[in-house]
This record gives sequence, structure tokens and C-alpha cells, in this order.
Amino acid sequence: MPITHITNNYVIPRGRVYIDPYDANEQLTGEFPMGNCPDVNIEISTDKWEHYSSEQGLQEKDAGGAIKVTRTGTLVSDNFSPSNAALWLSGTHTKVTQAATPVTGEMRTVIPGRIYQLGASTSNPMGVRNVTGITVKNEAGTTTYAAGVDYNIDAETGRVQILEDGAIVAGVVQFGYTPVAGTFDAVQSGANSELLVAVRVVPDNATGPNDDVYLPKVSLSAGGNLPLIAEGTDPVTMEFEMEVLKPANGQAIYRAGRPVA
Repeated sequence: MPITHITNNYVIPRGRVYIDPYDANEQLTGEFPMGNCPDVNIEISTDKWEHYSSEQGLQEKDAGGAIKVTRTGTLVSDNFSPSNAALWLSGTHTKVTQAATPVTGEMRTVIPGRIYQLGASTSNPMGVRNVTGITVKNEAGTTTYAAGVDYNIDAETGRVQILEDGAIVAGVVQFGYTPVAGTFDAVQSGANSELLVAVRVVPDNATGPNDDVYLPKVSLSAGGNLPLIAEGTDPVTMEFEMEVLKPANGQAIYRAGRPVA
């Protein structure tokens, strides 16, 4: 019988990435998909100790071994979803409900030529968007100014521009408007620069075995830059730095195939 040779596994990796955030009590809260991730990798570095014998003229290494292992990695996603943006900002993703409650007498100090965001406040710095029935009056509410003559509006973004050649002078005015009822996504940054998560990679490789990978404890932090305006046509990517940790009752990295019926 001839020698039997092994079959090589050549892998061209593809797959889906799932993130499972820990809560304040370090309990997992459930996985959500990150969407398209064109680059996910792990890097392992090892520190070793060395000992050289002094029993002869030529010192030779007679002992040594690994004393520390560090596992890091990067994760890049071009799916600019609210949940991914919240991860990159180490913040929160919430659903905000805007009620169609008419607003009258919103006092603002204005300067001709400037633009003002309706509904902006300390508790809601983004203000309101998608509004109807915008009005501008003087501080006493006795004079109603004319749209297109004294001010311009962008109802979709909820912004008012006070015109320089209109009747509105520098000082206090009253804004009135009615927000359109609806629900929208909102993301805000958090106080922490990193988040504790678990990472699962479910492969669908172009070639090679589909071995699932699970990292039960990862310190995830934002890396690189996030373009807000760019000249090119490439999709925005978010890069994350991973510090792969070993949990108290488990291993740092798991990789396993799937049973065949």
C-alpha cells in the first residue's frame, strides 16, 4: 500500500460576526449581528524567559520557555448601523419617540444671518426634526414675521435661518412649530473608552472548513478615524481594536467544527 498523505485545508475566510455585550454585572446580554466585516484578525505574541549556562567559556542557552501570552486583534466593519456606531463610540443606541405636541413660545436669542435648531436644549442637544407649522414672532408675541421674507426654514431638519435683510433684529424671538410623530434611532457616546463583549464568528468560507470561532471575553475599543465627510466613494469603515482576555472559568479562544449527521 502506498503512503497515505493528508488533505490540506486551504481557507479563504468569509463569514458573519456577532457581538454580545456584557452588562454592568458582567453578564452577557445577547448577540447582535455586526453586518459586513471585511477584516477580522487575531494576533498572538509570546514573551519568553531565557537562561544561559556560565559553566564554560561559550555561554549556551540551557533553559527557557514562554512566560506571557498576549492576544490582540482588529475588527473592521463597513456596516454603519446605529448599533455599530454605538459600539465605536463606546456609547448607547436608543429608539427615540417624537410626539406631535405643538410647541409655542420657544424663546431664543437670535442674530440675523445665523441658523437655529428648533427644540435644542441641554437634555436634547440635537433638537427636533421633521416639523410643520413653523412660526417666528417677536419676544412679546405681538408681531408675526413672514417666512421667506424675514426667515427661511428647513422643516425636515427643524432649522430656521434668520435673514439679514428681514425685519428680525438681534434679540429674543418666539419659535412655534409642531413635530411630526415618529420613532427614530439615536446614538450618543459614553464615558468609557472600551466595552466588554463576547465575539462570535460564524464562517461561510469561500473555501475550507467552516469552523466557528468564539471569543468569550474581549475588551473592544475604537481605533482609527471615522470620516464624517469624504471626497471619495468608498464606504465608511469602523475599526475596532480587540484585547482578547481569558475568562475566569474558560479559555480565551474557542474554535470548533460542526457535527455531520
